Amino acid sequence: MNSHATILLSILSFARVFAADNPDAVVRFSNNDQLTGSFHSLSEDLLVWNSPALEKPTSFFLKNVIDLTLPATQVLNLESPEATLKLTNGDQVCGKLTSVTDQEIALDTRFADRMHFNRLMVASVQISPQSTFVYAGPTGLDGWKQSNDKPAWSYRRLAFRSDGPGGIARDHLLDDQCAISFDLAWRGDALGFKLVAFSDDPSSSSAQTGYEIAFQRGSIYLRNCNTQNFLGSTNAQALMDNDIVHIEIRASIKSGKVCLSVNNRLLEVWTDPDVAKGRFGSCLHLVATTPSPVRISRIGVAPWDGFIDRLPEPRVAIGRLLGGQFGAQPMDADPSSDPAPHEKPSEGRMELANGDSLKGEVTSIHEGTIALKTPLGDVRLPVDRLRSLALKKIELERCILRNGDIRAWFPDGSSIVFRLESVTDDVLTGSSQNFGTASFKLSAFSRIEFNIHDPQFENIRTMDDW
Repeated sequence: MNSHATILLSILSFARVFAADNPDAVVRFSNNDQLTGSFHSLSEDLLVWNSPALEKPTSFFLKNVIDLTLPATQVLNLESPEATLKLTNGDQVCGKLTSVTDQEIALDTRFADRMHFNRLMVASVQISPQSTFVYAGPTGLDGWKQSNDKPAWSYRRLAFRSDGPGGIARDHLLDDQCAISFDLAWRGDALGFKLVAFSDDPSSSSAQTGYEIAFQRGSIYLRNCNTQNFLGSTNAQALMDNDIVHIEIRASIKSGKVCLSVNNRLLEVWTDPDVAKGRFGSCLHLVATTPSPVRISRIGVAPWDGFIDRLPEPRVAIGRLLGGQFGAQPMDADPSSDPAPHEKPSEGRMELANGDSLKGEVTSIHEGTIALKTPLGDVRLPVDRLRSLALKKIELERCILRNGDIRAWFPDGSSIVFRLESVTDDVLTGSSQNFGTASFKLSAFSRIEFNIHDPQFENIRTMDDW
């Protein structure tokens, strides 16, 4: 048996025990068949699988295995500000930032302790403030209610997917002041989606309470569902240029403030003058408004202190106000106007939480405090005051592709590629040019993909996203 088959034998032998205790373990094949169950045995080119759907253990060619799905659990509480490293091969890894040098960037992670990443292979570093999530997922349909007799939403591969108009809602989820974030993806020429926050009726996709934020093509509209008053609108060029965006909404039924960010860019801060007259609940709705499919993933709901730490960026024109399905365009609106392009901090400058930027070089990071050398002298800041880290400009490199590489996915939708080296107990050890060698907790992964450099398998995986 060759070394690669030996490695796979190790991981699959462990997975047999893991799946026995966790019946949600699933193996999927290149013809899109999938079987729930546990491993029986593995030869050099055959996988033998136990499943309630099979009369006896059945053999399958290993070359036809697409992936293994595991019942990982999303970690809800972050003990410190979290940094996200985007690597040159597309991987994203999250953890506590511990050091930055010209040679490496170190993170303390929940799944592999401290990892040291080759600076040549780190494309960017983003920092998120400390949060205590009350919900992170999705991890399934449990706790969510569909609004139609024929459900429009399904759950698959860490995401909700719509196959027609309709809503899905969860009650007892939102505090009076909260932050809601998620990745929104769609197919087709235009997006049709709305989110309703603070309703009191999870059974209907046409809520009569709370706030409705509608996404239609490149425009976004806000209205009070109780008074039916429109509170504002904005344009988002990102909705025109992409088919997936990251949305964050911060809302308060104490102050009537609703803040909208798209791809980490604050577009609008709206205020409801009639918030005191409104009727509100704690329900969150996700509603597809057209037959075109919508996919929602990486949902996070956390308390918000109501503090607005930055102002929306200047806009070059009024933009469209109440167009589309909500009414006629005002005569003074410019249909072609879009928000001014987002200006990233120039090279050597770091973006702060309040939208300012600071030129400097990292000299040390210790216990949540970052020391910077700036033209004005040495500066010390809490790490959570930063939103991006300035990296010295260098010629980036990309790790090589190797036989035996797997792609392991985390419950938050991020992933990491490495070559399997060994498996012992519940620890999987792998190596990559990105980080050297690291040992991972297998329970941290929600899915492991095999044959990742085979174009045919990658095409199947891409199509399966929908």
